[in-house]
Amino acid sequence: MNAASSLLPVEHQREGINQVSIHALVDHRTDTRAVLEAPVFHTFPKTRMDLLRYRGVTYDRLSGDLIPSRVPRGYLGTVSAGHPLLFVERGDGLPLPFGPRGWVLSAWQDDGHVQVSTYDEAGTAVSRWGASTRSLLGLRPNPAGSTRLWHFGDHVVWLRQEHSPSKAVSCFNSDDELWPDALVEEFFTSSLCTVMFDDAPLPGLPQGSVVLLEAGSPFLIGMAGTSQELAAFMREDHVPHYLINLSHGETEEGLESGPSLSVSLIGDLPRGSVSRYSLGDHSTVVFTERLIDEVTSYCAEDGSVIATVADGVSHYTGIPGLTGAWVELGTPQVLRWPGGSWTGDSPIKRILPNEANEKIQVITATGSHRLVGTDGAAEAPGTPQTAPAPILWCPASEDPADGVPGTVITRILPERSVDITLTESARGSVPLIWFDSSWALPTEASEPTPIDLGSLQPDSVRWCHAGSRPVVRVGIDYQALAKVHAEKILAELHQAWQTALDVIANELPDSPTSPFLGGHSFGAALAAVSVLRDISSPRGVLLRSGAYDRYTTPAGFQHDRRTAASDPGLYSMMTVLPCAHAHRGIPFLLTCGDSDENSATTPEQSLYLYENLLVADADVTLSIFPGEGHVFDSRQSIVDRRRLEEVWMSEHSQSSQRPLHQ
Repeated sequence: MNAASSLLPVEHQREGINQVSIHALVDHRTDTRAVLEAPVFHTFPKTRMDLLRYRGVTYDRLSGDLIPSRVPRGYLGTVSAGHPLLFVERGDGLPLPFGPRGWVLSAWQDDGHVQVSTYDEAGTAVSRWGASTRSLLGLRPNPAGSTRLWHFGDHVVWLRQEHSPSKAVSCFNSDDELWPDALVEEFFTSSLCTVMFDDAPLPGLPQGSVVLLEAGSPFLIGMAGTSQELAAFMREDHVPHYLINLSHGETEEGLESGPSLSVSLIGDLPRGSVSRYSLGDHSTVVFTERLIDEVTSYCAEDGSVIATVADGVSHYTGIPGLTGAWVELGTPQVLRWPGGSWTGDSPIKRILPNEANEKIQVITATGSHRLVGTDGAAEAPGTPQTAPAPILWCPASEDPADGVPGTVITRILPERSVDITLTESARGSVPLIWFDSSWALPTEASEPTPIDLGSLQPDSVRWCHAGSRPVVRVGIDYQALAKVHAEKILAELHQAWQTALDVIANELPDSPTSPFLGGHSFGAALAAVSVLRDISSPRGVLLRSGAYDRYTTPAGFQHDRRTAASDPGLYSMMTVLPCAHAHRGIPFLLTCGDSDENSATTPEQSLYLYENLLVADADVTLSIFPGEGHVFDSRQSIVDRRRLEEVWMSEHSQSSQRPLHQ
């Protein structure tokens, strides 16, 4: 992004399953506005991709898991003189200004490639450069929301894939490494790419796997030029980093000689130690040392350390000064993010993301909890409002929860939080207890509060089922479970189940006995343990994208990083496949996506539990949704799973009553 263009704040229109995010870029060269309308939920599931070569994920050594690297995908066009012009019906990321009047566009192909094209101006013919691809490990989004194209002055940096499918089958060795050599070699081969500068390779850089890229001036890139370097990154989190500068020289006659590139090898550094920082009127590359008792940042220029930044960075989430939120050591009571800040009454002890509503959870030294929005500072009174971008094209889908009035009741108990969401007509129906993270539940008690169910997050259990039955969410501290032994986890699940039953008895005395039990991801794993370890006895169990064999997740699961050697009892307890015979006639409904990008909750996890329950003569149903990941993205799949679960629960609501308490 340079002075020739500016990115407007992201707008959100509509709610529920038809929500649209509008990304707009103003080109000051022509006063034209480029618009990307990105439906949050697509109309149809995407085509299934090879999970090895085209996962579109980032391996995060800080959490030890594979996480999605989201890219806005939508309908791409421009608005000129009030008239919308559609470029393509599917675009990935905003167009970038190129040259004096042109644009660079990208479109994600079904095979995982990205078509890179240029337009001289709106409406002209396409001039194709070629195809680029994500690196194996993906790249976190830049401020424009694109993970694959970067504006560098009047030029574009992109990745050109060099991988050709191998005719040989990899022979995986049997060593005990988390990343065996044969697997690293396969990853490196599948992610091999060349960093392109316009239509030519960027000089001074090897071919390899890109593991970090931060656009700006200078340009920072981390590359593994060999499979051994990639192995070092995956096992020890360090890789060679390069600093790239672009300058325009002059001839002897004083004329501009064109761009001149300099590439400096910074060194073999941990990924987490490199970021960008705003110093005065410019942004620069910064190295950050995170020690036990302090955090120190160093400013670098041309690859050498030249100064110490006065304020270190603590509670780090994202890139200081560019993305995420952070707290400076000098002002521990102030939370900062690009374009805004929030000041608390006491020093901030911890900050955590809150995925449900895009706010940050702030925990202060006094123990108080706050939800802080980081969508920018409020505009001053009298500031002219930017006219909303017109809707170019976004087909609507029927939203089954839109306009349905409901009620939320929150209870803060000594050991946990519990909330109930329901409609008046469903008050006497069989409830659904849902094991959830305590961080996802409110922190303050409330009397019955009106709510439009259509405004809730689509595919959440409340959006799906609160209209037909009470949904009781029970908070469980997932982080605390990562520090206790198996017996304590079982006791926590027993207490959570009993708490839910007590709340139902007090708040919903007319509800039928024996509710359903369910959960998603780690919540699904805990629900499965609760039932098959004879902790709870629900009417039926709904498990979404869970992990049921702890031995297949040696890198960790949720917040837990213990190994089978350090805590064999934990692995044995969390692995429920051998306990399938203990179903006690309780029916199971398992759902998952066939392209689940989370390494701990692969589709095989659901398949193996299904097969073991089937052999044990259990009433079990498995539904695998094509093209969906850990969290469903398409409106069609969201509605289909909602209908499947509701029909299944309705059929099993007439089953024999089970005792509420064990």
